[in-house]
Amino acid sequence: MHEAFQDLRKDASAGVDRVTHTEYAKEVQKNLQQLHDRLKNGTYRAQPLRRIYIPKEDGRQRPISIPSLEDKIVQRAAVDLLNAIYEQDFLDCSNGFGPGRGPQEALDEVGRIICLRPISTILEADIQGYFDAIVRSLLAEMIEKRVCDGTILRLIGKWINVGVIEDGRLLVSETGTGQGQVISPLLANIYLHYVLDEWFETVVKPRLKGEAYEVRFADDFILCFQYREDAEKVLDVLKKRFEKYGLTLHPDKTRLMEFGRKALAKSEKPGGPKPVTFDFLGFTHIGTRSRKGKFTIHVATMKKRPAYQQLLRRHPLLRPRLSRPWKPAPVPVSSA
Repeated sequence: MHEAFQDLRKDASAGVDRVTHTEYAKEVQKNLQQLHDRLKNGTYRAQPLRRIYIPKEDGRQRPISIPSLEDKIVQRAAVDLLNAIYEQDFLDCSNGFGPGRGPQEALDEVGRIICLRPISTILEADIQGYFDAIVRSLLAEMIEKRVCDGTILRLIGKWINVGVIEDGRLLVSETGTGQGQVISPLLANIYLHYVLDEWFETVVKPRLKGEAYEVRFADDFILCFQYREDAEKVLDVLKKRFEKYGLTLHPDKTRLMEFGRKALAKSEKPGGPKPVTFDFLGFTHIGTRSRKGKFTIHVATMKKRPAYQQLLRRHPLLRPRLSRPWKPAPVPVSSA
């Protein structure tokens, strides 16, 4: 728990208790011992979340739920324990929030697949209000497949069912995990692991005519296909699959497009179609040619995406990739 406290952001917003990292640190050993005692004797109670809003790129407001400092500590410790379990389960297509997994790895994977595999069609997908749409009862069933410790399961139940304080009122919803909680990214990852990743890998891909790949970071994902007919079939069944689990694809932000070597060759012909681009993780991906004339991808920061400017600040390694072609990641040299 002490390590969990040290891992928390010191400048993070306070929850309903208004306790900051600096204030808690003044008597950290005493505070952590008391918190530990409450966890052991069963008197620990999760506090309601504090609701704030941040602007989205379309002008709307994104709700963020901020837990109290002690809830953050316990959640951080729980995440460390659960990561040891789920890192064995999560597939390579998932790049969200786990150790050694991040947006840089997701972007590299997109470049590797499209530049090195026979990809012709991209499914650019967007899930409407994902964190708020997760069905808690289904999420609990998924977690119970791998976690049998009753204490951990009860803690997760407290965190996902706790209410939200907004304008002095306590609001309680029946779905969602409260985006902003330390535990939420992992829970959201677990949900999509079963709803999307595992299903796409074991059920969908064996039934397709050609190659197909998924790349996902948190709730942002794209699907890459060798044949358009495969992509059309998957889009149809994907909508039904998501509906079964309470999720909805955004009708305006979900689309199929021709992208890759063949699409670029068509656009280069006289009177050919305008080159198509797609967006992923705040970057616009553009099919083009390298100086040697080979197909490659340039990436550029999407316009009017303030939410992703924060992502850039948190992940500086993304910045050098702006407006540069994709290149294979260097192969690590063995220490032997």
